[in-house]
Amino acid sequence: MRHIRLRKSIALLSVLPLLLTLMFAGPGGQAQAAEGEAKVDRLVIGLINPIRDYWRAWISGSPDHNIQHDPILEWLIEIDPDTGKYVPWLAESWKMAPDGRSWRVQLAKGAQYHDGYGEFTAKDVIHNHALWCDDNYPGRADPPSSAYRTGICTVERVEVINDHEVVMHCSGPCLDFEFYYSEAANVMMFSKAQWDKEGEMGYEKKPAGTGPYEFVERKLGEYVLYKRSKTPHWKRGTVDWKEVKITWVLEEPTRYAQFLAGETHLTEVNKDLTDQLVAKGYKLVRSRGTAQQVQSMLGGLYFGTEDPATGRFTEHGGTNGKLDPNLPWTKKKVRQAMNKAINREELLEVLYKNRATLQYVHGYYPDLPGWDPTWEKRFPEMYGYDLEAAKKLLKEAGYPNGFKANAWLFPFPGAPELIPLVESIQIQLQEVGIELTLEEADLVSVVAPKLRKREAHGYIFTGPPSKKAVEAQIAVFNAGKATPKQYEDDTLYKMWEELKQISDPEEQDKQLRKIGNYKFEAFEIIPLFNVFIEVIVNPEIVDDWAFPGWDGGDVGHIWRITACKQEKPCVKSN
Repeated sequence: MRHIRLRKSIALLSVLPLLLTLMFAGPGGQAQAAEGEAKVDRLVIGLINPIRDYWRAWISGSPDHNIQHDPILEWLIEIDPDTGKYVPWLAESWKMAPDGRSWRVQLAKGAQYHDGYGEFTAKDVIHNHALWCDDNYPGRADPPSSAYRTGICTVERVEVINDHEVVMHCSGPCLDFEFYYSEAANVMMFSKAQWDKEGEMGYEKKPAGTGPYEFVERKLGEYVLYKRSKTPHWKRGTVDWKEVKITWVLEEPTRYAQFLAGETHLTEVNKDLTDQLVAKGYKLVRSRGTAQQVQSMLGGLYFGTEDPATGRFTEHGGTNGKLDPNLPWTKKKVRQAMNKAINREELLEVLYKNRATLQYVHGYYPDLPGWDPTWEKRFPEMYGYDLEAAKKLLKEAGYPNGFKANAWLFPFPGAPELIPLVESIQIQLQEVGIELTLEEADLVSVVAPKLRKREAHGYIFTGPPSKKAVEAQIAVFNAGKATPKQYEDDTLYKMWEELKQISDPEEQDKQLRKIGNYKFEAFEIIPLFNVFIEVIVNPEIVDDWAFPGWDGGDVGHIWRITACKQEKPCVKSN
């Protein structure tokens, strides 16, 4: 068994003296402020590097892009942190037409862009729709390629009724409009006036938004700095911090050491380190709802047939010649065997400290349409841990001695357990003769292109897809409309096409359940866990952070990070 990995020993050694100095320290030594005021002017947040460190989110964009946009830019629709429901933001209200093919949207009044770029109006909605959907939009340098473009651009045309009212006309039923134009997707509202004055690159130099904070500066790959707007925010009022600095640090030991040293006030580390910090008096804050599904995808399941007439599986080079029938996990029994070789209970306890729940089907959640309560009952027999059954299935499939494969290793924002999880899966699969070679790879430059081009044969790709509308999951992961190409076949595609023509929510629910059962019975992936995002905060500085978890599947609602304004630490859970 080979394990190809660039160890982080250098990073660990570089911070070891600091770790030894601080290992018995707890929160303390921070500047004090008068009662009712934040104790520091600048809140410093230490996070894992973003997947893409640039502002033009319509270029290879995804919700994982949202974190750096979140303090300054806003969306039409918000995900309420406490309820997880869609609530007004730059859109005050919205109503679907009886035929499900358009939405009438009332826009908020008084939302001013930073730097004097005027009030948010209908022209900005038209502009941003074009950025995501119009390849020939004047002034653009690169065509749009957002992960959710298919759903976003179901809206074909934006009709202006007046400055604060638009009608979004769709090419067909668009029941998931709320998702695609919420912060759970990535169509944030950039300023049309800034585009007209500064051009596209004005957004990269100093983007103007309508949020509570304004952009100050950034250093690529290191940090982004924001300042509180000069006047109270049009919706949120005056936020607690004069400045917010988000620092990007890939190495976990460094993030841990910086936090202990007081260089950051909030960070993300794995659950072992989180629990150690809680024992020292620091405070755990978690997303109010489920944020991600952690799962292992099996590269090379390209069963779909290309059809230029309908556009089926034609994106990114198409599927012709892509399926390798000699790949072991193209056989259903092999996929089931791999699932039954995974001891999820052990992983849940050791890595996630039982602060997660079992995932049953990719893209499906109990509070979203399409959920089938029978999955929980059927899961133990079909997917449950059973080494003897796994070996039997492998033998029946023609692999009595197992086989060799590869697995990618990469960090991911909001998922600090990801690398040790893959290492643990490697050990568990070895018990049934499946030997994995682990390869550390860059997600953007190495992994994503292979997935997009359908060249991921023989690779396990473990990642944390964010919570999103179920149809969006199917479009991105099963219908070939974005990068992952998780599991593609003609039956799934046909069911997705039928789903897109449904305008009745009850019928949509039935069709989604049908698709979910097909995915469940196909063993399309190795489903693992539904997880919350967890961060650790210094309770002398930070009181709480209410964020829903599926505002991009990572952290969001940064303006909701509240300061501890009392003399004693704010240790009580909120």
